[in-house]
Amino acid sequence: EKAEKNAEVKVKDVFVNVNGHHIDGNMHQGATKIPHSDREITADDVDRVISSARAVPLSSDRQIIHAIPLDFKVDNQSGVEDPVGMEGNHLEVEVMLITGASAPINNLDKCITRAGFGIKMSISTVLAPAQSVVAKEEKELGCLIVDIGAQTINVGVFVEGALNYIGEIDIGADYITYDLAHGLRTSFKEAKRIKENYGCAMSGNALDIEVDYVGVDGQSKNIITLEEINKIIQPRVNDIIQLISEEIIKSGQQQMIPGGIILSGGGAELKDIEDAIRNKLKDFQVRIGRPRNMGGKVEKINSPKYATAMGLMEYSVNADESFSGGEVGQGKGFLERIKAWFEEMF
Repeated sequence: EKAEKNAEVKVKDVFVNVNGHHIDGNMHQGATKIPHSDREITADDVDRVISSARAVPLSSDRQIIHAIPLDFKVDNQSGVEDPVGMEGNHLEVEVMLITGASAPINNLDKCITRAGFGIKMSISTVLAPAQSVVAKEEKELGCLIVDIGAQTINVGVFVEGALNYIGEIDIGADYITYDLAHGLRTSFKEAKRIKENYGCAMSGNALDIEVDYVGVDGQSKNIITLEEINKIIQPRVNDIIQLISEEIIKSGQQQMIPGGIILSGGGAELKDIEDAIRNKLKDFQVRIGRPRNMGGKVEKINSPKYATAMGLMEYSVNADESFSGGEVGQGKGFLERIKAWFEEMF
């Protein structure tokens, strides 16, 4: 309601990010013969070969979210990006099938529809933040996006422009906050404030600076130094970096990501997190991913924590430039009004 009021639009349908440990991605192949007498490949042929790749046995409690084409082959000639218009007798495709558990997806859908909205499209895992913070050139060169959320960390490897691997780590930035709350005997809210304002992924200068905070009872006054705060934070950061390293090894793509590591999500706002990762994973460049291709006063949303939201908006504009009926505005004008709303709210 706040978004509708500030953007001066009426929203009917929404684009949804689907996340969770139940999301999985695997490679599958499909093939079809070209039935036309002129042997020219059409868009229908492409749809048919992708459908054949989707025809894999799944348990009754899982469903396909995305089928992402990675490589087409025309008569065994690989490396075809778009086969439409080419001539051939046989068309093959390799796709990444991203699947998820039906129950949590259906529960999310019910929450949204009962709130009065339709679901235009579901975008899974790292696809949304990658859309907003990763450059096309980085995807072509080969890179890794690490989206550090509150409860999970999603990992995606792009090779030759296409998503090649996805993985998930079952801890997130909130675990750092839990450590602080436990170590300082304070509330989660107070620990979050300390982490965001004073926390650091590496030891720095002025570690003797003192920070005031209240205990878990909300009344008792306490003092802690930056050095003590960092001693609580850094072991968990090291654990997270180790798990990211293991996920890279699991992907088998260590040599295919010269574009480096791009960090997104709220956890990427922890001070010096990119330096901490760079120091541990010395073979990779590391940078903070901020939403790209934005105009106007974007300072307040120029943050990795808005990567997913901005990525979903880019998907919405790309999916339907016209936004029929004026219900949600007109294409990029709608996007600009939503950006204005972000600035006003945050």
